[in-house]
Amino acid sequence: GKDNKQYTFIQKRTHLFACGIKRKSIKWICRENSEKITVCVPDRKIQLCIANFLNSRLETMEKFKEIFLISVNTEAKLLYNKNEGKDPSIFCNELRNSFSDFRNSFIGDDMDFGGNTDRVKGYINRKFSDYYKEKNVEKLNNIKKEWWE
Repeated sequence: GKDNKQYTFIQKRTHLFACGIKRKSIKWICRENSEKITVCVPDRKIQLCIANFLNSRLETMEKFKEIFLISVNTEAKLLYNKNEGKDPSIFCNELRNSFSDFRNSFIGDDMDFGGNTDRVKGYINRKFSDYYKEKNVEKLNNIKKEWWE
């Protein structure tokens, strides 16, 4: 209805840590990773709103879910503002790509680029290892994939 702007994906949740305004760049950034391999990623991945993961303790799975939802919600708001609400198809495409970036970081199957996304991947791995009392990387990856789906 006419009040759609008041609603978001997740009601009654707000961001805890602010993420910056989205740049309108579509460039890819390339750099050498820790294994001396040149990896290129889209600017959107570098701008992914993951500050809440890096600044939260995530003591329980419930807290993890809450922070995940807050992060995705904040990302959606930032993408909407970047597009100034002008073109829903661009917004939906960018949101889909960002959600895919969240998934890849979460599952751990994206390229090793370094920086905050790799810090988040490591942190998520440690937390899931704690939550599920699992140290085997392959089993842990399967647990994360099942949780995601």
